Amino acid sequence: MKFKRFVLLVSIMCILSCTTGCGETLYTMTTDEETIVTLYAAKMVSKFNKNQTTGICNARIRDGELDDAYGTTDDEAATDESDTLEDDATDLTEEVTVDPETGEEIISDTDSETSEETQEDVVSTDSGYSFTDAIGIDGMEFTCSKFEISNEFKPSSSFVLSAVSGKKYLVLTIQGTNTSDSTIDFSDVATRKYSLSLNGGNASSSQYTPLSNDLSQYDGSLAVGESKTFILVFLFSDSSVENITSLELYVDSDGSTRGTAI
Repeated sequence: MKFKRFVLLVSIMCILSCTTGCGETLYTMTTDEETIVTLYAAKMVSKFNKNQTTGICNARIRDGELDDAYGTTDDEAATDESDTLEDDATDLTEEVTVDPETGEEIISDTDSETSEETQEDVVSTDSGYSFTDAIGIDGMEFTCSKFEISNEFKPSSSFVLSAVSGKKYLVLTIQGTNTSDSTIDFSDVATRKYSLSLNGGNASSSQYTPLSNDLSQYDGSLAVGESKTFILVFLFSDSSVENITSLELYVDSDGSTRGTAI
């Protein structure tokens, strides 16, 4: 009898356990939903707290998360746009490297090259010199006797400047005479760079040659009254040498450039 009562009691407890519960499971919100609820609650508290001067009083939300009435205001949108423009300007600003010991800005090699190029561009150019004064070697008198144009430059069997497609060589022949009363040592003469302009166009720098009579490389000496024939070689496009009406030689030395018509 006791066994039957025990079985009955167990059956009743099982039935009660199956037919009863703790209610519905608590709804789990996503991160975005939690953010929306938090922002909404904060905005509602701030909206009705007239004495609030600090804290979240105008929380930002994305479009569509809440009613249009609580969207971003025009003032806030203008502030966002201003912040974006400032960020873009900051990104476009070059990064400056500072020496940690001296606190001075470190200039890169590229900046140095740019600075040098700028200085070369602003070097003063004086035109109207005589041929002798343009070259500017004390005690020497120079005259340009002729110029020749060719596809290649071959002064000897041991040296040749090969033909370049679409270009031609222009060779100036220059006569130099020592008119002073002492020997002139060209190795003591300051370095000079030569360039030539045709018909008022862009000047072309002289080509390097190892020839003993190349005026830009010559380091020998001339005795009193001695003369020597020098050359300067330039390279121009075919179209530049088709119809030459004027030549102008530029000599760069000691920070100045002197020009002379040939």
